[in-house]
Amino acid sequence: MLILGVASVAACVAAFMWWKAPAATAQDEGETIGRDASFVVRCDFIGQPSGRKLDDPIVSPGVDSFHMHDFFANTTTNRNSTLESLRAGGTTCLNPGDKSAYWMPTVTWTDSKGPRTLNANRGLFYYRAGGKADDAVQLYPDGLKVITVQGSHVTWKCEGGTDLSSPPSRCSSGKLVVRVVFPDCSDGKIDSADHKEHMAYAEMQSDGTMECPISHPNPVPALTMNVRFPIPTTSGTVRLSSDHQGDPPGSTMHADFFNVWDQVELTRLINTCIKAAPFTARNPKPSECKRIK
Repeated sequence: MLILGVASVAACVAAFMWWKAPAATAQDEGETIGRDASFVVRCDFIGQPSGRKLDDPIVSPGVDSFHMHDFFANTTTNRNSTLESLRAGGTTCLNPGDKSAYWMPTVTWTDSKGPRTLNANRGLFYYRAGGKADDAVQLYPDGLKVITVQGSHVTWKCEGGTDLSSPPSRCSSGKLVVRVVFPDCSDGKIDSADHKEHMAYAEMQSDGTMECPISHPNPVPALTMNVRFPIPTTSGTVRLSSDHQGDPPGSTMHADFFNVWDQVELTRLINTCIKAAPFTARNPKPSECKRIK
């Protein structure tokens, strides 16, 4: 009976630790969510088969995409997705208020054993002021569609290592991380003909702050997508489904965001975790803003 009791207690402790895990911070990703104006949401890869397909509801609605994508968060995303259909879907996000769709090119790793497709085991989505005036950051328009520029605003690294402009050829940690930063200034429209012109990146000012250009005067959260992949600890090469012959491996990395947040919840998080900054010892950052949720 004593042995059974100890085993039961151990099982309960393990279960408790697993349940508490989502509340941890994300320091192993090399990001900070301490006193800066930000919050983070974990939204994992949907998994196969529905999470990997030739679909892109922004660039190629209703038809095959130009390459394979991996999807995060909204579990119903497909080539025919609309704001209304996504609102009715489920989500892999720990915060159920985020039913947005996020996607990126499928990643493969090739070593002496040949190519293999990588499955992400975690996706973290950071929302920040991004150096812009904290209290000026506005809510994303409902249904906003955003695409990053291929190869731009992308860094790679081994988890716990240094940021690189191209994928590392080996990670002794067995964990590869890619970081993609989305444009954070809007012209007020939710989309444009090329799906890019309605958005722009904030520009560095002489005093080190960031401001939106006159053409895109509306500051929105600076969204950063961090995705982690388990990889072998031996040497290899990263390739993307969007890479063409002659492209440097991994150079075409980009990502897409289709905003389907519950607007009330997103407003609350922006007000609590971004607009209420700067956070100090006397004005501490709320604990909910520092947790993965």
